[in-house]
Amino acid sequence: MSRLLEEAAEAGKQLVELYKKEAAKYKRLAETERDRRREVEAQLRACTKLLDEGPDLEAKLNSMVPDLVRAAASLPAPPEVSELQAQLEATEKDRDTFAELLDTATKERDAALRARDAAIARLQTRQNDEQPPGEAEALRARLDAPTLRGVLEQAQWHCSSLVITADLDGTKKLEHHQKAPHWRNRLAATLATMQAYAETKDLARARGGKAGPELANLKAYCATQPFSLLAEGKVVVSEGQTASSSPRGKAQRTLRVPEHIDPSGKAVMLEHIRIGDGAPPAPRLHYLDDTDRSGTVVIGFFGDHLYNAGTN
Repeated sequence: MSRLLEEAAEAGKQLVELYKKEAAKYKRLAETERDRRREVEAQLRACTKLLDEGPDLEAKLNSMVPDLVRAAASLPAPPEVSELQAQLEATEKDRDTFAELLDTATKERDAALRARDAAIARLQTRQNDEQPPGEAEALRARLDAPTLRGVLEQAQWHCSSLVITADLDGTKKLEHHQKAPHWRNRLAATLATMQAYAETKDLARARGGKAGPELANLKAYCATQPFSLLAEGKVVVSEGQTASSSPRGKAQRTLRVPEHIDPSGKAVMLEHIRIGDGAPPAPRLHYLDDTDRSGTVVIGFFGDHLYNAGTN
């Protein structure tokens, strides 16, 4: 009997706990519902306030419309596409013009600097050698040397507008030839004339002018000088078809140049001077006239006549 009473008491306790949990659950639900109701009521009050203010806002907007219309009417009209295109083209044209002017001014400045440097070098040489001032003839005298190699080495020292990349060992085969003295004189005259030609061209540009037809190339320069040391006929501005187009001829005439003249370090030199007459070894001096760009003449070869199907 006592056992049954204990079980009944235990069951009663469990029911009480269950009812408490359910009561707590419904209490939480009631609180949540109350909070939601308060939130909805707050939203309703806000909407009511907006509705009450609606007429005032509409009146304010209506009063602003005339001002907005007047402000829009006073704005400048947007430019047409064609007008913008014309302005852009004019700006680009001005830019190109300024770029050309800058390029011209840069070239004239560089020419003036080269002319100045050449004049200083020649003045220092005259002071050191105690020789009277002169033009190509005086320079030719300073290039005089007992060997062909010596003439080229003198030019490296005295001729600031000449860049000699030629292999000076190419003179060895010619040094003991019976015509070597004659070749030395003509080589010195050639180098002196090239220096005078480059200086004259630089000076013409430094003065703000353009090099005229008499300075178009070395041959034209020699043709217009009253007492040229180098005869016009000794200057060849191009090679024959065989020499210039054949693989062997073109390869022999592809010679070293400074990289600021050609990034590859090489250039084809078809222009040359007949230092010797037609009979072998008929020495030739091949050069690149870069006076229009760098203001220099590059001597790329001096030695025996290069390959030419007509003469080899």
